[in-house]
Amino acid sequence: MKRMMARLRTAGAIGLMAGSLAALPAFAEPTTLSFATWQLDEPGNSDWWHAVIAAFEEAHPDITIDAEQIPNKDFATQMTVRFASNRPPDVVQLSATNFPSFAAEGWLEPLDDRIAGTIYETEWSALQEANVWDGHTLAISMSGSTYMLFYNERVLEEAGVPVPTSFDEFVASVPKVTDRDNGVFGLVAVTADYPTISDDFLRFLKWQDQKLVEDGQYNLTSPGVVAALETYRQTVGQNAPLGNVSAIARQLFIDGKAGFLVDGPWVLSWLQKASPEMQPLLHLVAAPFNPPVLPGGLNLQISAGIDDDRKDLAWSFIEFATQPEWQRQFLLMTGQPPAWQGDVLSAEDRAANPVLETILEATKGAVPLHPTEQAIRANSAEFLDIIRNATLRLLTSSDPTAEIMEETQQELERAVPLS
Repeated sequence: MKRMMARLRTAGAIGLMAGSLAALPAFAEPTTLSFATWQLDEPGNSDWWHAVIAAFEEAHPDITIDAEQIPNKDFATQMTVRFASNRPPDVVQLSATNFPSFAAEGWLEPLDDRIAGTIYETEWSALQEANVWDGHTLAISMSGSTYMLFYNERVLEEAGVPVPTSFDEFVASVPKVTDRDNGVFGLVAVTADYPTISDDFLRFLKWQDQKLVEDGQYNLTSPGVVAALETYRQTVGQNAPLGNVSAIARQLFIDGKAGFLVDGPWVLSWLQKASPEMQPLLHLVAAPFNPPVLPGGLNLQISAGIDDDRKDLAWSFIEFATQPEWQRQFLLMTGQPPAWQGDVLSAEDRAANPVLETILEATKGAVPLHPTEQAIRANSAEFLDIIRNATLRLLTSSDPTAEIMEETQQELERAVPLS
């Protein structure tokens, strides 16, 4: 992996794209386009974004990209305020979970005419289908990652635990690995008031074949769902340190403080931050849980409220960032599967970075993590707030799981009715 990351730094050089720049349009008037994201300081993602922006500006000397970094935990709230007050960025990056609430407000520009007959219709990830709202495509997917299982070889060996090959084996292995006296946790996870804590809630249901919605009704009070979330409560609550956001959880893992981490392939770049002693001990495999789950890709959107000429410039930036060569670089530099479904890796890439093939293979047969019901998607912020609060309550209170689920279902039925 060390060799891979060294290569990735050079692969991101701006000159790499020289052969494809001539075909892109040039604009005579000096213009600054605003772009909002939460990834400008994330390992891997940051490198890729800075390389793309620099290459785009080199190709378009009269266009400057004013990239704004907003913390992930504040991103949806800040963007909601800016769109509602008619101060949107020209280009905005949204997660698939936040996309529906912005789409429902009419804040995103339709892209149908721009993508007609292009690779976005014929060679793009199935996640692109989720970018259609009221019959119009409003976003372009950038990625389509599934969860990977990261493990510490030494910690597992010392506990006499093999690498799990199923979800049940994973759940049984975690407490065996936990050794609090020696500062080792069975796993690390998001266990604080943080946007992605709700992902654990939802994926523990998926991996135990439980449905959050059944027959058009919320299903949280069913015995199967209650049992599945009790498994979450025991597995995570009893074996992971509480109060962690994703960055802290990942840091603890690369510091050798945990046996397992379930996270996206973007954590591959974090492994390179581990000490030389730790790096050979940290590995990843496709999460051996059925089904493989897509937490939701990253999307690029144009704000509907800007001038038409700025929309054209914004589209040129999105088109540039998602062309096949930059999609390849996205995989090489971040370790995340791109949305483009073409043969993204060369023979040289595969020989130099075999782990990337593992990451791509993990996406086969994957299903979306988040609910697809229109009512939930249109009110995703309220829905996720309620689920996040329930997840925190599972981790931090002694209230019975059945009681928490009953009250959570009642709150969902009031705030996010399904009919």
